[in-house]
Amino acid sequence: MSELSRRVLSAIVFVPIVAGLVYAGGWALFGLVVLVVVRGAWELLILAEAAGYRPARHVGVALAVALCVYLQRFGADRWFPLAQMTAVLVALLATLRHGVNRYSANALLTLGGMMYVGLLGSAPLLLARQVGDDASWLMIAIFTCIWLTDTFAYGGGRLWGQRRLAPSISPGKTVVGFVCGLVGALVPLLLISRLPSWSVLELGGLLLVVGIGGQLGDLVESAIKRDLGVKDAPTLIPGHGGMLDRFDSYFFAFPLAYIYSVTLRG
Repeated sequence: MSELSRRVLSAIVFVPIVAGLVYAGGWALFGLVVLVVVRGAWELLILAEAAGYRPARHVGVALAVALCVYLQRFGADRWFPLAQMTAVLVALLATLRHGVNRYSANALLTLGGMMYVGLLGSAPLLLARQVGDDASWLMIAIFTCIWLTDTFAYGGGRLWGQRRLAPSISPGKTVVGFVCGLVGALVPLLLISRLPSWSVLELGGLLLVVGIGGQLGDLVESAIKRDLGVKDAPTLIPGHGGMLDRFDSYFFAFPLAYIYSVTLRG
């Protein structure tokens, strides 16, 4: 079976499952987020170990999940800064067990597994809580936006892209592809009838923010992998690489969507 065939078959199987969990919301959405956070944090720290670093992998993954559970149960309440501070202290202390050799890098990578994957990866839970009754259809619109942004960016870049967007980070990304990605991001406006409390202008702004954030997330993950000397995260989904490869856009798109929603609607 060709690589393209594996990608298409995997998408046919997994996209409806993810869409169903997102639409169901509640504990179904929480379960999806926990899966992304656990696997994503594990992959990031495994890649760091393969590059010669020694982060506190198990502690980093556990703290990432702990932040996720806290946000599901309590949201970003007044105690959340204390929870974050406690998690940071635990991560710094846990990394000491590997000694002082490259301690700074090891500690920051442990924190990366917790904050980059755990905190940013939990943003859908905060957004769902913040938008209330609109959560199901809004989540579907955002996930659809992320997928279409990636598809339009890839297709537009392959067909018309010449000028590189960030050649030192991701040589395959082009300026035309980035613009095409933003066009694809606006396609979910067709779902606007399901979100009567959002105007077309508000939702259009949200989708553009998601489209920009998704592509920036892709660049950040590419920079991390390039710095660590790897091409792809450990394969999870056939034809799609690991969780970090499949959900790299997610770690920027949802936090920016949450910031946008809070700023716009309070």
